[in-house]
Amino acid sequence: MKYNYQEKTDEAYKYHQQDKFDEAERIYKELLQIKQDDVNILNLIGLLYLSKQNPPEAINYLSRAFILKKSSYIASNLAKAYYFNSEPEKAIKMYEQALLYGENDDIYYSIALAYKKINDYENVILNYKKAIELNAQNYSALYNLSLAYKDQNKIQEAILYANKCLEIKNNDEDIFALLSGYYEDIKDYNSAIICLKRAILLNNKKYIYFYNLGVLLSRTGKYQEAEAAYIKSIELNERHIESYINIASLYKDKDNTKALEYLLKGYNIKQNDENLLLSLAQTYRLLYKNSESIDVLNKIINLNKNSAEAYSQLAVNYMDLCEYDKALENYNKAILLNNKNLNYLHGKAVALKYLNNVIKSKEILEKINEEPNCSIQSKITLGMIYLSEKQFEKGMKLYTLRSKESKFNEIFHDKIWVKEANLFDKDILVYSDCGLGDTIMYSRFLPILKQKVRNLTLQTDKKLISLLKESMPNIDIIKKGEQIPNYDIVISLMDTQYALNLDFTQISNKEAYLNANQKLISEYKKINIFKNKNKKIGLCWQGNKKIFKNRSVNFKDIEKLLTKENCSFYSFQMEDCQIETEKIHKLKNYIKDFSDTAALLKNMDLMITIDSSVAHLAGALGIKTFLLLPKTAEWRWFYDEDKTIWYNSVKIFRQKETNNWEEVIERVYKEI
Repeated sequence: MKYNYQEKTDEAYKYHQQDKFDEAERIYKELLQIKQDDVNILNLIGLLYLSKQNPPEAINYLSRAFILKKSSYIASNLAKAYYFNSEPEKAIKMYEQALLYGENDDIYYSIALAYKKINDYENVILNYKKAIELNAQNYSALYNLSLAYKDQNKIQEAILYANKCLEIKNNDEDIFALLSGYYEDIKDYNSAIICLKRAILLNNKKYIYFYNLGVLLSRTGKYQEAEAAYIKSIELNERHIESYINIASLYKDKDNTKALEYLLKGYNIKQNDENLLLSLAQTYRLLYKNSESIDVLNKIINLNKNSAEAYSQLAVNYMDLCEYDKALENYNKAILLNNKNLNYLHGKAVALKYLNNVIKSKEILEKINEEPNCSIQSKITLGMIYLSEKQFEKGMKLYTLRSKESKFNEIFHDKIWVKEANLFDKDILVYSDCGLGDTIMYSRFLPILKQKVRNLTLQTDKKLISLLKESMPNIDIIKKGEQIPNYDIVISLMDTQYALNLDFTQISNKEAYLNANQKLISEYKKINIFKNKNKKIGLCWQGNKKIFKNRSVNFKDIEKLLTKENCSFYSFQMEDCQIETEKIHKLKNYIKDFSDTAALLKNMDLMITIDSSVAHLAGALGIKTFLLLPKTAEWRWFYDEDKTIWYNSVKIFRQKETNNWEEVIERVYKEI
């Protein structure tokens, strides 16, 4: 039977198109045995080998075809073979050969892809643009040109070409999602949200769209909408752990119990996700569940002994528990794994400070402060160490930076006082951006400042208004949230001493500088709990759990004081501290604001207190006060042993050994 060459060619081509490559290959090879210089068959078998992902064989046959016939088509196919054989330079040369036989937008597009393989973005962009010049409707060239500009961090150009894609195809979800990412890059979150919502209209089954939408909404403060988006993401993919983590982050510090609820849902799905476990540990800590937090962090370390963040969080937990040696040990482990992390170094410095190694702590903080990305917090912490050493000017220069990352800065912006500013003969607003005790302590400087400026207004907490007005009738005092009069400069109350150039040798009003309401003093004197001839002693032993956790004293440690004869004890605690004894009279029901506290203090013979607002108020009123301090106390108490420059009526009882309150209470007991 006669061999029909053309029929066999057609048969092989049919198999080829049906992806029956083995049958097509067999016939192509038969045909080449008959006619080894058949350019068409050489080209077809070369393309077949490309389809079979065998580029070396494709190059073999296509090279033979190109030698026999120089054409744009064969040159492009050979270039494609070189491209898939990871030889982009040869691919580029062959594409350039193809262009000799006629320009074509697809060839320029392919050259651009080859240049991208060798990261030559100048030629990538040039060739995509040439493709678009020849064919403005070349969607792939427009799309990839947009991506190329993104790779070069030229986001505006990337946005331009993505929008050109939409002119061709306005229902492409990928372009809307891409544009959303671009707008996010330039922090135009509202435009990013609009684009992502368009993508969701085209396809509402992609969980990642809803997740990204949640991220964008949370960045614009639309937390309820963000939560709804994350929940939708979970509905589409209940195993998407990042959605659980991000919902929890929406509740962080607002409702940590709710945050924990979402994290535990994620944990029930996947129990070894490190990011989830880190968030879970952090949330337990915020709920004061340090033991649970530590258990989770130890689980992370069992899974990954190189988790620097787990060691760092362990250290933070031990700082909470005042176990500073363990905190230091874990900060050191974190630093061994990542010695460039300034947060870990900062934490180590703080742990060393509480272990009374101030020299080493200061040394680390000074090195951190040399780094260009040093945090404001590290600068403030170093400033506080200088202040504790009574280096006033050096310390305040850093300490005044605390307004940079606070609501104070958000509210007042460019009107905030700086050291070079002239306060005198100006309308000044003094803002209390500090704790209640700080406000009481620094209010001593207001009468001095009042004499040097044109008008002075203090804006402070509602609880302090009546007390301060009683004591400073010549100063305008308004509460936070109240309408502010016109002013030229606003200054933090804690910076007034610095503004007045009064260092620690020039502290004014060491005697009483605040007054209690005489009528209230008399009224309280008449209540039954004060109708005795005993020595009246006020007590305050617990403070804010979130701040300076080493300040508070356990109730069992102060119980010894209650055995003193001829003494009556009165609790100034505003929160329940589980007092299970009738030996202490609770005063919290009598206290509405600090005017009441002041009047009650005036009925005391002695106030025994930890570092608290009550301590400052007692000192400002001239009440005899025993101040209980941890070994490493707040900077304002310096390293003084028993006296303080701030209040003549206050005597300090400082720990001799970290965490040992028993010995402190023994000294107080003897002193009473």
